[in-house]
Amino acid sequence: MDIGTLMGGGLAASGSSVGFSIGEVSQAVGLAPQTLRLWERERLVRPRRTDRGYRVYTEPDVSRLREIKHLRKVEGLNFAAIRKQMGAAENTGASGDRPAAEPSEAPGERLRRLRVKAHKTLKEVSEATGLSISFISALERGGSGASVASLRSLAGAYGVTMRELFGADLEAAEPLVRRSDRPVMQWDNGVRFEEMASGEKTMDPSYLRVPAGAGSEGFYSHTGEEFIYVVSGHLHVELKDQGTFRMSPGDTLYFPSTTPHRWWAEEGPVEAVYVNTPPTF
Repeated sequence: MDIGTLMGGGLAASGSSVGFSIGEVSQAVGLAPQTLRLWERERLVRPRRTDRGYRVYTEPDVSRLREIKHLRKVEGLNFAAIRKQMGAAENTGASGDRPAAEPSEAPGERLRRLRVKAHKTLKEVSEATGLSISFISALERGGSGASVASLRSLAGAYGVTMRELFGADLEAAEPLVRRSDRPVMQWDNGVRFEEMASGEKTMDPSYLRVPAGAGSEGFYSHTGEEFIYVVSGHLHVELKDQGTFRMSPGDTLYFPSTTPHRWWAEEGPVEAVYVNTPPTF
């Protein structure tokens, strides 16, 4: 759907401009509504609000969103760099048309917000995950060192996906995902998950890159099933009470996600296709 199509069925906005709903803009720009809301929280765009609180995007808003998407996907800029280059979005609506923009949310702040939203204390999260109160508190204050296993445990305790923990951009559902367009989640140890399918789905395929000596750094488990196909390198996967498997290129592994598992690359980097179902990352 292009801007001309949007204008034909758009919502009436103030003045002579035409306004578009978040659903229409999501289809036109190719980004999920969750990502549009995330970018609004990050002060990258500020759509007008109606008296009932609905977002109304203008043509300049849509053009700005396309430019932001280019800077994110092609240039690889983070939110702070985009705000520096483009400037924070200004409130062009009438006074009272919309609530004040939420401040940019750092990863630690996001973790704390998710814990508060889940109505859990640090002690309760510690007991549910096995992580120490001091470690969880340090992460919420902006500390580093969170592993795949620890963040997976926190995501389970808060009832969210790993993408929500990362505040990752989500693409609108499209059958084709270009290699250069894969949303990325990367940990401090260099482990990198690249999302290989867009939109809501039953399977959650990711392209996994693991540097030598890095890995999940601990066991974790969750509901569902998992499938791993090693593209290059040798991936070690340990299934608790079932042993450790050294996977070579072309090898596959399928197991229930409820089995505590961990994985790592030992002698060299690894690339693999990692599929979860239902989506948990």
